[in-house]
Amino acid sequence: MADDKIMNEVDGPNNNDENKSSDNNDAASDIATATDSYEDDEYDDDDLSQDSYQDDDRGRPLPMPPLKYARIMGSLPRDKNKHTLSCALSVKVTCSTMGRVVIRPSADDKSHHHHASISDSAGAGGTAGVHIAEYEDDEDADRSLTKVFHVIAMGFQDGTIRLVDASSGGSVLFGSSLEDGGAWFVNPTLANKRPEDPDNEIVALSFDSSTSYLCALNVRGDAAIFGPLEWGRRSQKVTVADATKEGAQRQQQGLFAAFVGGGTSDERKDTNVDNRETANRVLRPPFALNKPPTSTVRFSYADQQEGCHPVCMALDPAYGRRKERAVLVGFNDGRLIFSKLQGGGVTAGVTSFFGGAAAASTVKKSDSVIYQGMGASSVTSGDKFGIEAIAWRGGLVAWADSSGVRLFDIENMSRIAHIDRPTGARSNLYPTISSLRPSILFERSDSLLIGWGDCLMSMVIRDTKSSAVTKDGSTPKEIKKKAVDCTMAWELDCVACSVVPLDEKHVAVLGLVPSAGSSSSSIDVTAESGFGDSQLAGGDNVIELQVINREDGKSVSNDSLPLVEQVYTNSVDNSMKRIRTGNASEFTLLSSYAVSRMDDLAEWEALDDGERAIIEREADAFGVRRTDKSVSKTFSELHQRWDMTNDVCSSGKEILEDSLAFDDKKDDESTSSQSSSCSDNYVFALSEPINPEILSSDLDHSSRSSPPIMTVVYSYDACLVQTRDVDDVVSYARSMGKSALALKYALAHRRDMRRHELDLLVDNYFSALLRLSSHHAEGKALSFSRVKIAAESLPILLGGDSRMWQRWIFMFARIPGGLFLIRQKIPVRDPHLPTYVFEMTLEKMLEETVNHRSQGNTISGENDVNNAASDKMTDLFLETLRSWGPTSYLRKRIQMQRYYSQKSRNNSPAATFIKQAEKDLQRRISQTAFGVLSDANDSASKIEDITTRQAIDASKDSLFDVDNLIEKFSSRLQLNDKSTDRDHLSSNIFVGRNSDITIIFANAELEMMREKFDRALGYYLSIGSSFMTESLPILEETAVLTVNHSQEKLALAEVTGTKYDHVLSLIEMHQLHYILLNRNYSLVDKFIVEPPIVALIMLVGLSKAGSFLMDCLSPPDTKSDADEEMENTNTSNDSNLPLDAIAAQLASRPKLLYWFLFQVFTKRPDMYVKFPTTSVPPLNITNLHRKQFSLFLDYANESEGEVISEPIASTSVIIDADSPFMSFLRATIPHGGVDAITVRERLGSYRGGRVDNPVFARELAFVTEKFGKGTIEEAKEVLNLYLLGAKNLSMAVAFAERDSKHSKDLWKILVEHCTISDPSSDASEKGALFGSLLEAAAHCGADLSSLVSSIPEGMSIQGLRPKLIAAIADYRHKVRIHEYTADALSEDKVGLLRELCHLSRRGERSAEKKVREDAHKKDVHSSKPSLLQMQRMKSSAATMRHPNAFSLSIR
Repeated sequence: MADDKIMNEVDGPNNNDENKSSDNNDAASDIATATDSYEDDEYDDDDLSQDSYQDDDRGRPLPMPPLKYARIMGSLPRDKNKHTLSCALSVKVTCSTMGRVVIRPSADDKSHHHHASISDSAGAGGTAGVHIAEYEDDEDADRSLTKVFHVIAMGFQDGTIRLVDASSGGSVLFGSSLEDGGAWFVNPTLANKRPEDPDNEIVALSFDSSTSYLCALNVRGDAAIFGPLEWGRRSQKVTVADATKEGAQRQQQGLFAAFVGGGTSDERKDTNVDNRETANRVLRPPFALNKPPTSTVRFSYADQQEGCHPVCMALDPAYGRRKERAVLVGFNDGRLIFSKLQGGGVTAGVTSFFGGAAAASTVKKSDSVIYQGMGASSVTSGDKFGIEAIAWRGGLVAWADSSGVRLFDIENMSRIAHIDRPTGARSNLYPTISSLRPSILFERSDSLLIGWGDCLMSMVIRDTKSSAVTKDGSTPKEIKKKAVDCTMAWELDCVACSVVPLDEKHVAVLGLVPSAGSSSSSIDVTAESGFGDSQLAGGDNVIELQVINREDGKSVSNDSLPLVEQVYTNSVDNSMKRIRTGNASEFTLLSSYAVSRMDDLAEWEALDDGERAIIEREADAFGVRRTDKSVSKTFSELHQRWDMTNDVCSSGKEILEDSLAFDDKKDDESTSSQSSSCSDNYVFALSEPINPEILSSDLDHSSRSSPPIMTVVYSYDACLVQTRDVDDVVSYARSMGKSALALKYALAHRRDMRRHELDLLVDNYFSALLRLSSHHAEGKALSFSRVKIAAESLPILLGGDSRMWQRWIFMFARIPGGLFLIRQKIPVRDPHLPTYVFEMTLEKMLEETVNHRSQGNTISGENDVNNAASDKMTDLFLETLRSWGPTSYLRKRIQMQRYYSQKSRNNSPAATFIKQAEKDLQRRISQTAFGVLSDANDSASKIEDITTRQAIDASKDSLFDVDNLIEKFSSRLQLNDKSTDRDHLSSNIFVGRNSDITIIFANAELEMMREKFDRALGYYLSIGSSFMTESLPILEETAVLTVNHSQEKLALAEVTGTKYDHVLSLIEMHQLHYILLNRNYSLVDKFIVEPPIVALIMLVGLSKAGSFLMDCLSPPDTKSDADEEMENTNTSNDSNLPLDAIAAQLASRPKLLYWFLFQVFTKRPDMYVKFPTTSVPPLNITNLHRKQFSLFLDYANESEGEVISEPIASTSVIIDADSPFMSFLRATIPHGGVDAITVRERLGSYRGGRVDNPVFARELAFVTEKFGKGTIEEAKEVLNLYLLGAKNLSMAVAFAERDSKHSKDLWKILVEHCTISDPSSDASEKGALFGSLLEAAAHCGADLSSLVSSIPEGMSIQGLRPKLIAAIADYRHKVRIHEYTADALSEDKVGLLRELCHLSRRGERSAEKKVREDAHKKDVHSSKPSLLQMQRMKSSAATMRHPNAFSLSIR
């Protein structure tokens, strides 16, 4: 039973960690201060907190209860005894009712907000007690919308009537203060009587349907109808001024109490003094009476017989709309009186305010008894007799007495039906219950809901038609009747005290569950209740609020309510061990769905146009035919427009199902896992759209009805009952450890949240996802998939909240590699983040990159993988550094990449970089927050509107301090104390020996950002000089292969990729060539520092460096020392690189010098081997020629056997292709730098004097042939070099044909070589060699007949006939080409002669004749050279038309 008594309570003030109250939320503050949850400080949070949900026996969480409860405090008169913890009402509540207040906007409210300040003075010398002021952030200050509130009228035993807000308990009476809620009296003459006088007791209260009139009735029979009541809005923002004069404050409170109700009792004054300490925490309700009722109708039933008094009453729901007004009053003697009222003007009301007479004479009242039941004289049991309950709606009236429930047509004054009293509706069946009371109400205009004893019923009234048979046989008369059908009848497991509809499928029942325990058990329960000296109401019964399903009668939810009982210290019954009974008539359940209402059509007509339009749209959505009758009948009932199973309170079931589904999954604890299953729906932000548009409640939005507001009223306590809201669902999800599900639901209903703050839920989401808290970590490793999900969710969930961004950027900095994942998610424009955030991020990324590279150097076997990861981290860091720098620098980098790609005509390497840079630049200009959070102090409106044109010139819009970051990064260069100059303003830079390449690269980027391009180039060159020495041997080998093969080997040459291509653009665009000549970087503690040219080649590769050097190459500097000193100041503006200066830097790397000189020789011959302006080459050039000749001797033979050697039987048609060495010798020997004799001597010595040595055979043959004396011995030597050294028969034949002087002798040697060169070879091999000789001779145009005649007898030459035929055919083809060319030339000559003859016969003007004669005299022979020139032009044109034409000499 102890578990059953645990209630589902609202969050109390102790749950600060779970739920942080919002300071800007009036409604949340209202509930927190004006109501008191059932969570006392002495309670265990795990047991009694409404957010601490229980588990079942297997440890699985239970579904979230649909209802929550809170004790109503507000302005109700509760005990405030310092010696007890009792919080029961100080005055007994005898009756209560609820009304629905609809406040529609006025014309002025629609045009502008109403701001008012109300101050009430107490007369002379009085001070203002309460100041009301409305603020812009007050949600109730918007008066342009229709608002719906609910008011509770409570009648007390002392004869007072209080009107309080149903949600907060705050008084809504005009002029009431925070301490004293104010009160009305039915009969003002009773105001000064003792409160405990039984004649003061209010027995019945009733509102009309518009809550514009309130009828009250006391036990004496005095009745008052207050109205019309004018409701209006007021702000909840109040400040309570300290009263300097206590008497003035009491005078103010007494004035308004007397004005409204006829006086203030002394007891009330004392209560106000005691409650003054708690006044500051009570907030005003959002609505109140604007002024006192303009007319209060008072009348009396005191003339009834002795011992008879009224017990219940119902005001006509259409009281304010009828001319003839009525009220129904039930008496304890079984009478039901129908009273019609007329008259009752302002005079009667004003007179009664100030304690006048009852004013019954001013009101014309006519009474008629419509029912007489069993009187009080026949009481034989504990049941209450007489008229016990009345319900009135439209033309239907229902009342209950000891015999049952009767239905009556009040318009036709006819009876409809009688429903017998249920068998279980007798108090003698329940020993712990002293009396019962039926609960009846019209939940619809044609449906009556009955709760009596243990029976729950629903009756439907329907119209029927019947025909009456006439005696004379005429047409039968149609008779209309009303019939009653029972649509629901269930037996309850409790004794019903009050029933109200919850929705179309559920009913809420407040009942007493009889207890079988003894008095001792009851005392134990009371002692453990935690309410101090208070007792729990209901005696030995449990007060339960049950939700019953209409279809099967089963209970959906059972909640026990620990309502408190007033303590009687002098009563001896508290110590007696006997059964304590409970009175069911003392418990009332009020609901916003059970207020006074008219019939459907009248309710429809009472709506304004906007409210009708909303209901009509809803009717269209459900396919209802749009007629006034159908729409009003279907959608006018609020409980039919709300469904508990589809509302927020039912979301706990979905949360539970999702939670159990995710609990079945196990987390993948692998840190390298790319995709792991999670124990919560963390990916909802990435996979599901977040819709913040939430449909609001009541009539001002096109949505279904808002959830009901229910109140349990007991004689000494009042409890607010509400369905679970968004905050409860969020708390329920968090109680199960599902932070993602809680955030998902909060985002979907963010407008309805009151207690939870969205930023705290987002914090909990990321903390759980990243396992940052100890509760979620539990020793589990953080997987990569979790970090990736968190990074992708950051911009969606954080949005424009700058504070949250700062927090979680620092939190991601704790996760290794976390900043690399969120670098592109961090906002760069909206919201605006402080500079230190970006600086911290960059420093942390740099630190992780450096540490990862240093750790990888110590791990064996994983260098390749670690280096690739380190390079990737470096690239991401540098990309982030550039994207956060000045936008002008981003544009400059894009310009550099495009400049290089256009110049090199290769756009593919730079396209990726340019695309990413343009993306970063666009993000810097137009990035806007789009998430769910927003920061009012950092909104997008405060961000500078940077247009594209403004951003072009922006050089100081960096997101971080460039100078500050340079200083921090420079401290990481590991410079020792011996390094002298570290001035950031000079052009010289210093780098430590063990500095990381990422730091140097970052410094170079930062120097470019502040436009120190010389220092930036120095950092880049230091990278090539210090960090690429491992690739230098490969680079040198590639350089040698490039020269020896006479082609570019890009696959080997581009060892550094395209990362440093912009360095070349940097040099050219800013004319930094002088840095390549004068080194400005120094490597501390390193003895060997590579020259700038070598460093540049290592940075960009051979191909790119070669093109750059050739473009910037200039002739050797021949100026004197004096001239150099005069031009030292202009060195920085020189964009040329002298040839000798580059060669001097490359002298330490001879293989690179070998490659460079060959590049100059092939691509810049005008500067190296061709001198159009002088016949004598400069001395520096000839020195380089000799140096290059030595380099050829050292490196040209490294792959000689692969490149230039050919088999002796080769028939290649290319017989005169020079090797690189031969081309060099052909071009340089005539200039004298390299002497031919010296070349022959050095080549001969290099060959070792061997004729058959293939090394440099072609080169030596070339030099001997071109620069020798032309003797027969030299001719034979050359022929042997081709035949034996180069082993190339084609070259030997070409040389024999070319040397006409010794051709005959050379052909003999060739024939002998092909016939008797190898005596050991057989005839077939000799025939094949001679066949190759024939082919080579035919190709060179030699005399084949002599060769054929020289064939020895017996030699077999395979394919001799086809070879000879092919040679003759080739010869004839060449002859025909020659003839065609000659014919074309002859035709062109004839055409030119005809054109000249035509021009010579053309006439001349006489005026120009003299001028032409003078010109002819000056150039007599001008016509003949013109003819020759034209012939040459035609000849060249003919050659262009016949590209294969050539001149052939035929022997």
